[in-house]
Amino acid sequence: MDIDLALAATAAVAFTAAGIVKGVVGLGLPLTAIAVLTLAMGLREAVPLIIVPVLITNFWQMTRGGMLVPLVRRFWTMIAPLGVGAWLGTVLLFAIDETLVGALLGAVIIVYSLVNIFAIRFRVPAGHEAWYSPGVGLLSGLLTGLTGSVGGPVAIYFQALGLDRETFLQAASLAFFLTALPWGGTLVAQGALDFEAAAIGAAALPPSFAGMWIGQRIGARLSPEVFSKGVFGFLILVGANLIRRAIV
Repeated sequence: MDIDLALAATAAVAFTAAGIVKGVVGLGLPLTAIAVLTLAMGLREAVPLIIVPVLITNFWQMTRGGMLVPLVRRFWTMIAPLGVGAWLGTVLLFAIDETLVGALLGAVIIVYSLVNIFAIRFRVPAGHEAWYSPGVGLLSGLLTGLTGSVGGPVAIYFQALGLDRETFLQAASLAFFLTALPWGGTLVAQGALDFEAAAIGAAALPPSFAGMWIGQRIGARLSPEVFSKGVFGFLILVGANLIRRAIV
């Protein structure tokens, strides 16, 4: 099967940029990639391209450290609804107006960016984690399947729990990896994740890891806070453009 070289080149650029963001701040690869990709294509074409990079990069990150089993035990009540939400969101992506979904993605990008720019921090009251986890998982999975914006509510939730950086990164990668499994399966069932999309996603892995390497070097020389504010400022513009396209 022939591969669309222009599409592959666009994906390479998007994932290099996304890898740089992940390398500096530790997360944000799928959100940045989907934001850049939607500048050049529709959401239904962009979403299948990020499955393979999400699976591989998060598998790599979640296996670094010795907390995997304890994290699964702690967060399984959030992880299970993540899969259900990802399935439902993906079905909705192909059932409702794509322009409206793009506007929702724009809103999600803007809200998540503002939360990070202004360092808004929520707190989960002691003893309430068991009540919050299923709802956060379902919402995050739904937004993942519907918009491709992997894990925004999960990241905010883990910050609200006060996880240290290493635990946060491994827990987030675990959640994103396990979300991508049912998500990818549903995309296959919808006919959206085919050989070409998977091949382009696989070809985006070297740019993703190269971007992560560059980002780690940038992070060693530049304040992650300064860099992340610039990135999130750019994402706000992307989100606003998605909403504009839905309105105009």
